[in-house]
Amino acid sequence: MPQDRYLSLKDHVYAHIANLINKGMLSEFEHISEQSIADALSVSRTPVREALMQLSDEGYLERVPRKGFVVRGFDESAAREVFEILGPLDGRAALLAAGRMSDNDIAQLSFLCNSMQLAINSGLYDRYDDLQREFHQTYVLKCGNSRLSNYIEELNRFFMKRAYLQEDPEVLEANARKANKEHAHIVALFKKRDGSDLQKYIRDVHWSLDNAKYLSW
Repeated sequence: MPQDRYLSLKDHVYAHIANLINKGMLSEFEHISEQSIADALSVSRTPVREALMQLSDEGYLERVPRKGFVVRGFDESAAREVFEILGPLDGRAALLAAGRMSDNDIAQLSFLCNSMQLAINSGLYDRYDDLQREFHQTYVLKCGNSRLSNYIEELNRFFMKRAYLQEDPEVLEANARKANKEHAHIVALFKKRDGSDLQKYIRDVHWSLDNAKYLSW
C-alpha cells in the first residue's frame, strides 16, 4: 500500500473516533475495540492502531495494560490547565496577526461573528461551534508563526467533545451570547489594529479560567 494512502486511512480513522467521542457515543473510561472500528470502516487494524496511538499521545485516550485503549475524561481541572496555556498563546497569535490582517480578513471575522449570532438565535449550537472555531482560526493562521499556530491547533483538540451542548438550553444560550459579544469586541479591536489590547483581552477575558468549566467533559 502506498504510504500516502496509508496515512489517509489513518487520518480517516482518527476523524471517525474523534467524532464518536465528540458526539458522546464513546463515554469516559469506555474501552475502544480495534476490531470493531476496523470492521465499521472496512479497514485493517493497522491504521486503527496508529490512530488510537495518536489519540493516546494527544491525551484523548489512555492505554491500559491488558485492556487496550479507553476514553480519557477531560474534567474542569484539566480544562483550566489548557486555558492557562491556550489563553496566552491565542492572545499572542492575535497580537502578531493584528498588523497582518487585511480588510477582507477582518470583514470575514465580522461575517463569522454575525453568522454565529444567527446560529444562536436559531438554536443551532453545533453550527455555532463550527463557526467560532473558524473565527479563531482565521486570525491564528495570519500570525506568521507556524509553530505557534500548530500548538494552538493541538490544544484546541482537547475540546473536540462538545459537552457543553448537553447543558440546560437557557444556560447554553446565555453562555453562547456572552461568548459572541466577546467575539464582536475582538473584531472591533482588530479594526483598530490594536494588537496590545487584543492580546490582553483574548488572554484575560475570552480565555478566562472562569469559562473552563463549560468545556470540561
